[in-house]
Amino acid sequence: MKIVSLVSMTFAAVLLLTGCGHNAIQYGDGIGFDVGINPNNYMLSLNLRYGKILSAVVRDNVELELSGKADANGMSGDPNTAGASSDGNLKIQIGRQINGATVDLVKAGADSEKIIENLK
Repeated sequence: MKIVSLVSMTFAAVLLLTGCGHNAIQYGDGIGFDVGINPNNYMLSLNLRYGKILSAVVRDNVELELSGKADANGMSGDPNTAGASSDGNLKIQIGRQINGATVDLVKAGADSEKIIENLK
């Protein structure tokens, strides 16, 4: 039983402590509640939000464009909509991405054209 627990904990630690170089992009619209830790002073962070939120952890050569418009009119008299409207657009363009090993090869004197040709 101890071996199964140890293997499970090791597997969980490997999954949590390793990462990859892929792009992680999260978009949310509406009511949200976020809990986290502020890394500057290690304080608990609680955030209640209403609206659009974009979280992006991207590598090099990525362009993100988030445009939006939100209108609210509390005096509209309609209790169901209260005159609120929301409109937005999210564009993501991901260009060619290379890793550090490729950059090191170019710095070491390898022919950059051959490296790029091999990446295709």
